[in-house]
Amino acid sequence: METGKHGFKDLKRTYNIRIGILLIISMLAAYRSFGQPEAQKPARILFLLDASSSMLSDWQGRENRFHAASRIIGAIADSIHGINPDVAFALRVYGNQFPAQDKNCYDSRLEVPFGYNNVERIQARLRYLHPMGFSPIAWSLAQTAELDFTESNSFAYSIVLITDGGESCGGDICATVTNLLSKKISFKPYILSLVEYEPLRQQYACLGKYLTVATEKDIIPAVKTIIGDNRVIFSIRGTGLKTIAGATPPPTIVPVKMQPRSVAPPKAEEDPKPATPKVVQPEPRQPVVVKAPAPVKEPVPVKEEEPRAPARNIVQVDRIRRHTKLLRLNNLYVLPDPNPVTVPRLPRIKIPLEEEPRIVASTPPPATNRPPVTQPLPERRPATKPPAERPPAKPPVADKKEKEEPVDFLVKQDEAQETTAQIYFTNGQGKFYLTEPRMIFRDSKTQKEIKSVYRNVSGGEPTPIKIPEGTYDIVIPGSKAKASNVTVAPNKTNKIYIKVGRASLAFHYSTAPKRPVKEYTALVSKRFEGGPVVKHRCDEELPYDPTNYHVEINTLPPTIYNVDLNFNEVKLLDIPEAGTLEITNTVSFGKVQFWYRLGDAFVPFLEMMINGNTAAQRANLLPGAYQVRYFKRNAAGQEATVRAFSIKSNAVTQVQLEP
Repeated sequence: METGKHGFKDLKRTYNIRIGILLIISMLAAYRSFGQPEAQKPARILFLLDASSSMLSDWQGRENRFHAASRIIGAIADSIHGINPDVAFALRVYGNQFPAQDKNCYDSRLEVPFGYNNVERIQARLRYLHPMGFSPIAWSLAQTAELDFTESNSFAYSIVLITDGGESCGGDICATVTNLLSKKISFKPYILSLVEYEPLRQQYACLGKYLTVATEKDIIPAVKTIIGDNRVIFSIRGTGLKTIAGATPPPTIVPVKMQPRSVAPPKAEEDPKPATPKVVQPEPRQPVVVKAPAPVKEPVPVKEEEPRAPARNIVQVDRIRRHTKLLRLNNLYVLPDPNPVTVPRLPRIKIPLEEEPRIVASTPPPATNRPPVTQPLPERRPATKPPAERPPAKPPVADKKEKEEPVDFLVKQDEAQETTAQIYFTNGQGKFYLTEPRMIFRDSKTQKEIKSVYRNVSGGEPTPIKIPEGTYDIVIPGSKAKASNVTVAPNKTNKIYIKVGRASLAFHYSTAPKRPVKEYTALVSKRFEGGPVVKHRCDEELPYDPTNYHVEINTLPPTIYNVDLNFNEVKLLDIPEAGTLEITNTVSFGKVQFWYRLGDAFVPFLEMMINGNTAAQRANLLPGAYQVRYFKRNAAGQEATVRAFSIKSNAVTQVQLEP
């Protein structure tokens, strides 16, 4: 009996050892899948672009720095796609939403999220951006790492920062990088400097590899350096952004032996043959029909039939090149195009880059000919900006929970080898939206944020998102829609259909929100998707499908917004109250030009005939700094006289031009 007991103990000990080995193996497998080496991850590259006011400065004397940076982005993306077309790109820009006078140190926005084959979309977006603000580089790096690099376990991230200077908001770039590394947020940074300035190299030494692209010949070596450092990563296929077929296992095929069927040739009538004895053969067995599991019908985006808009005068806005020609604007719609193309298809940039025609700007008048300037222009910052005081504006705040409204949803599940979620947005009437907003998955019980990811749509299908099993609340920042208690089952493709409402767009005066905006109309268009142009009266609230819109209001000068409309949201756009300009001259001058300040530059927007009739020499302008340029009578030379003035809301500004 003792021998039996010892044998039982040995068997039990062996069993426990085997269980322990299996647990260790499973833990190692889980660790390897979670901590995938960087060299084995697909690549994702984010371009962090400086759009501060100094980017309007000339680069090599033929274009501004922002235009040069846009070409460099195209060159890098085109070269990398030549190695691997599956590399995903994204674009974040800082300094393009608020003018430098506002000193906004939170001006950073993801313009194009990570996507597959989206280089043309990035180039199209760059054409409608204009540098004008400050350089919150440290803040932008933190936003990039925390909001954009949300799947560092699955992808190898890189940042390509293109700038002409340093931090201008007092942020500490080195401290930001240290903080991100402490949170185990890893990425490979590159800094492309558009100016040759050695102190910048020292400022960015703690961030990453510093490359100078101060001349045209510097572009090719910089691109080769980035590709050479990441050639192994760039060669890895599959970014997870392509449409992934359903992971449902194929149906079991039962082999069935089919008896060959012989077909007798037709009998010739002229030579009848004697009847052959009838042979009774057993009936062949019917083949077993194995029905494949009925596939779940995938949602098909249905495009609503919209009436074709009549030919409309569309403004062709180029935010990269400076306006050097005289503009006579009739509500800004001066370039008729019966077949407007809303998404410019830009040719890919080949290396070496071809030289573009030189743009010659009008020569500014000497300082001695200028009258006293009442509102001086902001001083152009050097390559390194002095630290600026933190503005009173507060950083962006996440959506308030009390504004969230529950929406209906439906979950369909297919068998798969891993746990994923596919998010479909629908109006519940057969229409599906291709919008790619940021989504937050919160634990339904603890309300802890589990995952923050941008929705990606490829070929009309949302890309599956890897997420642990559980019950979640799904919300969209900026939207009131909230899908509560959504169950994500393990080892299944969870297709989640969320019913959402359309967005609405309205306008109001920021200083008089209760006064209707009856004076203006806006042209609303989808610059990156195509479609009709909507003429929107600014005293109305109209519904729109959730996506990105270009909004142009016929104020003087024009007010332009680039707006992302979210589901179940009413977006209010501010319009400053105008002031009145009156030219008091009673003697004819002929035509004069009016220029308004945009960032560090002045741009022409209006002509006026000065014929001595003061009643006709009036215009309602937005508040801000302006210039009037004209030629004096009997003046020697061809240089224009410049008179600076400013406009205040609800006030009349009288200007007397010197003859």
